[in-house]
Amino acid sequence: MSINSNKVIWIRGAGEIGSAVAISLFKSGFNILLSEINPPLAIRRTVTFSDAIVDSETSVMGIHSKHMEIDQYENGNQSSFIPLLLDTPDEILTLSPKIVIDARMIKTYNEDFRDWADLFVGYGPGFSTYSNCHVCIETMRGHYLGKLVTNGTTKMDTGVPGALGGESSRRVIYAKNMGTIIWHCTIGDMVEEGQCLGSINNTIPIKAPFSGMVRGLIHPSVSMTPGLKVADIDPRGADIDYNQLSDKARSLGRAGLEAVLIYLNNHS
Repeated sequence: MSINSNKVIWIRGAGEIGSAVAISLFKSGFNILLSEINPPLAIRRTVTFSDAIVDSETSVMGIHSKHMEIDQYENGNQSSFIPLLLDTPDEILTLSPKIVIDARMIKTYNEDFRDWADLFVGYGPGFSTYSNCHVCIETMRGHYLGKLVTNGTTKMDTGVPGALGGESSRRVIYAKNMGTIIWHCTIGDMVEEGQCLGSINNTIPIKAPFSGMVRGLIHPSVSMTPGLKVADIDPRGADIDYNQLSDKARSLGRAGLEAVLIYLNNHS
């Protein structure tokens, strides 16, 4: 089996999980491409490649990614960086990807993706080998985090963020109004409870629910809608390295690598 295959592996979603998958596969020598919507909705942007879709390029943990058009991708050499394309499935499928990994984590899917590629891997709630993928990967924290499901479904979405440092739902901040967001802090800042992190339309403040580290902030180019996840505060504070993938993301990234290696070993 040669892992340096010319066959492309397409990873949908350049948020933290998709970026973790991309890092694991890229470092292992695979020919990969990422795709992302514009504007991107990821908030832990120091560990995601999603910003490249609006800022042209970005780096995560020393690995570079560049936004490309599909014709640039077809005619270029991307061995030194991870190419990031706009998420346009009809166009990207013309590249005939051998493997597709869906790490968008949108939790509801109305299409059967099994004819998209020889191997279609889905992350998190909404994926089932009975209806829309060949392999799905469990993303809920706990004993089965990162488990490859080859006959069944992943666990249902609880709607409650996983607990970190004793905080769960309060650590994630959601927009309450429509408009434009302006941040008064940056990812990695230490903030106090009640501190103003930013505002919507320069009038509606967004305040820290408790003291901790700013772990995530949505890109300011994203238009606000009520209920949109916009920020993440980590109560563990300065002990956290915000420039490194989380333990969860690292585990899930390597689960994607495992799924690919098992498939290639069985089809070599």
